[in-house]
Amino acid sequence: MTSARREFSAKVKVAAFERAKGFCEECTAYLYPGKFHFDHIRPDGLLGEPTLKNCAVLCVNCHSAKTQGEDMPRIVKARHQHRAFIGAKTKRPWPKRSFR
Repeated sequence: MTSARREFSAKVKVAAFERAKGFCEECTAYLYPGKFHFDHIRPDGLLGEPTLKNCAVLCVNCHSAKTQGEDMPRIVKARHQHRAFIGAKTKRPWPKRSFR
């Protein structure tokens, strides 16, 4: 698990944008200048490489939905599983309370 985010190179960004032909690769919306993102198909937090094969050009809406709905839950789960595997799972410092 790495902590430093690896960004796409300028060469990969140009090639990905040319491949997309100015449209979102998810919903096919027109991409306006400054209103799109280069997204890791396999998230960087899950060891996705910053290559053209792993790069998708997405509109702001599709990028937000993918990041919040798919990527972040998978990354959090992987981190929890990794911590449990190495025996570093943290315990709650206080007992669980039930409200009646």
